[in-house]
Amino acid sequence: MKLSRPAVWSRFAVFTVLAFAAAFAVVGCGDNDDNGWDGQSITFGALFSVTGDGSPFGPQQVKGAKLAVDEINADGGINGADLEVVQRDDESDPATSADEMKELIEQVQAMAVLGPTFSNSAAEADPIANQNRTPVLADSNIGPGIVGDCDYPCEYVFRDSLGEATAIPANVKNLVAREHPEYAKVLYPADDPFGQTSAETAVQAFKDEGVKVVATQVGADGITSMTDERRDAFMITASSGETGAGIVKDLRNAYGAKTPILGGNAFNSPVVAESLGQQGKGVQSAAAWYAGNHSDENHEFMANYMAKYGQEPDQFAAQAYTGVKLLADAAEEADLQFGDIAADREALKTALEGVSEETPLGDFSFTPDHDVSQPIWIVQMNGKGSYDLVAQVNP
Repeated sequence: MKLSRPAVWSRFAVFTVLAFAAAFAVVGCGDNDDNGWDGQSITFGALFSVTGDGSPFGPQQVKGAKLAVDEINADGGINGADLEVVQRDDESDPATSADEMKELIEQVQAMAVLGPTFSNSAAEADPIANQNRTPVLADSNIGPGIVGDCDYPCEYVFRDSLGEATAIPANVKNLVAREHPEYAKVLYPADDPFGQTSAETAVQAFKDEGVKVVATQVGADGITSMTDERRDAFMITASSGETGAGIVKDLRNAYGAKTPILGGNAFNSPVVAESLGQQGKGVQSAAAWYAGNHSDENHEFMANYMAKYGQEPDQFAAQAYTGVKLLADAAEEADLQFGDIAADREALKTALEGVSEETPLGDFSFTPDHDVSQPIWIVQMNGKGSYDLVAQVNP
C-alpha cells in the first residue's frame, strides 16, 4: 500500500513520481525491459540530517536522492514498479536517528534505508537495521566502525562514501610525494571525537611516509601558541567545515599562503571553499566525488541537477543520488516477491553485493566487507570557491 504524499517538505517527507500507465510504460532502469512489475511499488527509506549540525549536508542529500527517484520513475520505474523514497529528518541526533530507523523498518516497511548522514548516528541506527536484516547504504558515513571494523555483525550495512581510513592516507601520500615535508602537524578541534580519531589516522599516515609528525588539539585560542614552531605541512581533521575553515584562516595568517595544508572530508564542500576564498587556495583533500569528472554518468548528473535546482551539486548530493541508483539497480536484479518483505530485503542484499557499474563517483563496486571500491579524487581549492583536480587514485 502506498504512503500518502505530502505537498511540502517537513520532518517527514515522501518523494515520488507516479509510474507511467502501462500503456505508456517505457524501459525501466537497467537492462530489463519487460516491465514485469507493473502495478507494484518499491519503498526505500532515507534518513538524513536536514536540521541541526547536519543542515549544510542533509538538504543536499535530499535533493540528490529526489533527483534519482524522479529520473528512475520517468524512465519506467524499476522494471515497471513505482519507486518511493520515504525521507525522515533525524535532526542530527543519534537517538532520534535510531528511533527513525526503527520506524522506517517496522512501520514504513522500507526494503532498504539510505543514510544516516553522520557516522555517530549510524553507530546507533545501523545495528537496528542489521538486527532486522534490512540493507543500509551509508552514503556519507566516513568514520570507523561502519563496515568491516564494526563491533557487531554488520552484514547488512553497505557504504558508498569514502572512509577517512582510506582517504586520509591517500591524501598524505600524494602530498609527501610532491612536497617532501620533513615535519608535519595534525590539528583537531577540542570536543570533536571524530576529529581526534581522524587525527590518529593522519598521524599514522605521515609516519608511514617517513615524516616526523605530532597531533595537537586546537582550543578556543586557536593556533596562537604554536606559531613559532617549524612545520612543513599541516593537516586539519575537523568534523565541521566551518571549524576547519577557521583553523585554515589562522594558519594562513601565521604561516603564509605557501605552507601546504591538508583537510579531511569536511573540506569537500563548496560552502567551505567559498567561505575561505583566496585563503583556501591550495588546501588539499581526498574526495569521493569530483565535479570535473568527465564521465557520461557525471555529466548527466550535473546537467540534470542544475536543470532541476538551479545550482551545482556537492559531494553529499552526488553520493545520495548514486545511492538511490545503486539500490534501484540492485532491486531490478533481485528476485523480489512483493508480499514477503523479509525475503525481498534478503534478495536485495544479495544483489547489492554484486553491484558493479559506472556512477558519478566513478567506476563503483563493493568490497567483500561491503565497503566502497571507487576512485579517490585528490583535489585542491582554487581560491575561487571550487576545486581543481590534483590526481585520480584508482582502487
